[in-house]
Amino acid sequence: MTIGGVPSASSIGLRGVLSTREDDLDAAARDFGNMVSRRPLAVLYPADAADVAAVARFGRSTGTTVVARGTGHSVDGQAQAENGIVVDLRPLSRVRDPAADRVSVDAGARWSDVVRTTLRRGLVPPVLPDLLDLSVGGTLSVGGFGGASHRYGYVADNVAELEVVTPDGRVVVCSPDRAPDLFDAVRGTQGRYGTVTRATVGLVRAGSTVHRHRFVYSGLGAFLADQRRIAFDGRFDHVEGRLTLDRAGVWTHTLDAAVVGDGDGAPGGRVPLDGLRCRRSPETWSTAHGDFLHRYAPLVAQARRLGGWERDPHPRYNVLLPGKVAETVIAETLEGLTADGLGEGGSVLVLSFPTERLRAPGLPRVRDPLTVLLGVQRTAPRDDPAVLERMRRFNDALRARALGVGGFDYAGGARPAPTG
Repeated sequence: MTIGGVPSASSIGLRGVLSTREDDLDAAARDFGNMVSRRPLAVLYPADAADVAAVARFGRSTGTTVVARGTGHSVDGQAQAENGIVVDLRPLSRVRDPAADRVSVDAGARWSDVVRTTLRRGLVPPVLPDLLDLSVGGTLSVGGFGGASHRYGYVADNVAELEVVTPDGRVVVCSPDRAPDLFDAVRGTQGRYGTVTRATVGLVRAGSTVHRHRFVYSGLGAFLADQRRIAFDGRFDHVEGRLTLDRAGVWTHTLDAAVVGDGDGAPGGRVPLDGLRCRRSPETWSTAHGDFLHRYAPLVAQARRLGGWERDPHPRYNVLLPGKVAETVIAETLEGLTADGLGEGGSVLVLSFPTERLRAPGLPRVRDPLTVLLGVQRTAPRDDPAVLERMRRFNDALRARALGVGGFDYAGGARPAPTG
């Protein structure tokens, strides 16, 4: 039985809750981007993967759009469903006891929950997103990158097995050896070929201490050259580049690099810093590994207190560039940005990693030994649609420029669906 196009939970055998409450529909019609709003007919809070499969079968048989949602951190309405059903995966949040080199987690679990569990065993996922509030399933659906991607590739490159609900409503366990076509297709393709409901994530040894180094550069060329050198020589476990602009129009180019270790040894003692072209000696300090992984939590907490995290538009955009043209495209991008154009707290993220590290076939690959991720991370004023529209046009131009030089829109480039 359906009411207004929405099935009753009992009619399709659900154990969870299928909600049509106004508050739930309103929440599912928003995301972190605050630029798109598509209101669903209902929101499913599943009890298990079987619930997700039942709703997928209902959607297939009736032509109803069904979309999975994690923590809602998308920026362009990717996890919304106009007049459809949103599957809120947060109730599926179990993190199981880790094994020696892996841990099984539900797709709705946050990375902060995963890290809290694995660190107790002295283990950690090889690659983590900067924001640990993201869900495991949401991260895998786009690929996921972080400061260790130069060593380990995407987050999606470091999973051993997935439980997936296919678009026709089957629950399939897949891996490199079991339903490998589905395993390859579902990672990084934003739910086109199935919804991840559980993942077995690889683990590596965690250190007790992270030795951090901050390098500051006077120009883009030296900044990118050092990031490329570090990406290939592997001297650091974590590398992240960020460009910030002051009100005088001056860019600061900063590389944050870190080495995971044990004890309280002097930062830099294990890492040769020769050959780097920063303009002064790096700032160095040490911190506990857990504190390092949560390093962005205070910034997010502050943004939440001020209200901008939930209410301001966030026209953020990421592209993947071939290394040989990255400096040219990034320089052009910086020329088109002002402090007002970045918005409050805005910055430009630059990550470089050997292309061979990126293995998931569903994710795009540039034809260059080096892949450079360029991310314009910014916030628009909530009461000025003209500024938001200018930022979105800027993103459109950046996408066109990236595609024109052999680059990609991050999380695009899905390969054809598997057969059978």
